Amino acid sequence: MIYAETVYLDNLCENWDGLVLNDYEVVMPLPWKKKWGIRYLYQPAFMQQGGVFGKTPVTSELLDKFIEEARRHFKFAEITLNHGNDTNLAGQDIQQQSRNNFILAMGNGFPAIYKNYSPYIRKRLSRAAKFSLQYKPGADFKAAIEHYRHLYLERLPSFHEEDFVHFEKLCTAYAMENRIVIREVYNKDGSELLAMVLLLKDDKRLYNVISCLWPNGRKCLANYFLYNEVIREFAKEKMILDFEGSDVPGIAFFYKKFSSANQPYPFIKFNDLPAAIRLLKP
Repeated sequence: MIYAETVYLDNLCENWDGLVLNDYEVVMPLPWKKKWGIRYLYQPAFMQQGGVFGKTPVTSELLDKFIEEARRHFKFAEITLNHGNDTNLAGQDIQQQSRNNFILAMGNGFPAIYKNYSPYIRKRLSRAAKFSLQYKPGADFKAAIEHYRHLYLERLPSFHEEDFVHFEKLCTAYAMENRIVIREVYNKDGSELLAMVLLLKDDKRLYNVISCLWPNGRKCLANYFLYNEVIREFAKEKMILDFEGSDVPGIAFFYKKFSSANQPYPFIKFNDLPAAIRLLKP
């Protein structure tokens, strides 16, 4: 997945190390911070999934060995693994929970995808059509990031201003490789931006990293129109549209209606700090 690429890690993480098996057959990126002299593993903003990535499927036994080795170097962690990590960690004093990630497999063309839409989605698309919305490509990733920061920062307690600086650096790098897709929805006369999405891409997936919906866009169902048009545009490509979540009920409801499957991934936590500071979070 894109999250294990060096350029992704270099731009988003304050620091990162990695565990590597043989000649990069299996890798585990280790984003870390340091507080009170303690190095700990954390999950960077805009990086949904971490964990162990392999050229072949990662067995639960191999995953356990990587986690065990990570614990030798870091005494505290709150991190995600990825959907390919089959966890078997209950007996290792590791807390874990499953998080939603809805996806849509594409490649067979839009009519085949539309055929599987629920009546709920079709009804909302029909309502949105009455507003004669405009679907346009965008190019300004800095503006997209600023829109997202302005609209949602207060709802993202784990995000900080520097996280948006790091993400802008990442987008600068990916823009040079043509790996950013920005799509926007405007009102009938094109005077008002109503919805927007910024997707990152690799050779397998489109990652729905940033999505914005303005109040007037909500009224005319611009988000339904936006994602339907994104799907229409890329429907013939053998890729996965990765909605990147969510566990927030309203957002999960929306993405689930468009998706073909839920591809959950684990979140884990361990705390091997000395007893005197065990209750403190770095």
